[in-house]
Amino acid sequence: MIDVNLMGSFNVIKAALPLMKDRKDKGPASIALMSSMAGQAGIYGFAAYSATKFGLRGLAEALQQELLVNNIHLSIIFPPVTETSGIEQARERMPEITKIILESSPGMKAEEVGKITIQGIKSGSFSIPCRLDGRAVAIATAGLSPQTSFLMASIEVVFAGLFRFVALLLQWRGYEIIEKYNYSHKKQQ
Repeated sequence: MIDVNLMGSFNVIKAALPLMKDRKDKGPASIALMSSMAGQAGIYGFAAYSATKFGLRGLAEALQQELLVNNIHLSIIFPPVTETSGIEQARERMPEITKIILESSPGMKAEEVGKITIQGIKSGSFSIPCRLDGRAVAIATAGLSPQTSFLMASIEVVFAGLFRFVALLLQWRGYEIIEKYNYSHKKQQ
């Protein structure tokens, strides 16, 4: 997972950057990294996956600073569960608790994620969440991520505390699901 999700992205960027830096047309260029909402908040059963997707965020934040001089813009996309053949395979192997947690958040079609991604890249957004709940998570976890929109920066500052509180409520709900599941399975043993 580290080789594909993190190092795969790193190696593609490493190979493409010399060409992007030496391009004759010095207009803006873009690099987009596909993370996940699991790259903003860890999810039970997704330890390795979340780690690789969190790593992409660090890569994007650092490269955004390093590549400004070359007029190369970074975007990082944070979709929820996306209905692909890969998620179907993952569901077969994921823990039952993870399935229960993921059922509380509906998935998106890959085409929807693609459209939102293209719109976000064209608008010059660094962070591209895919739904309202993703926007809330993005605000709650904005940290030191770049923000080009004064309006969004203001919203992040004003509502960060509120969204952090909502995120904690959701996290506590997740812990409740885990506790109930473990308790019911210990009783059965």
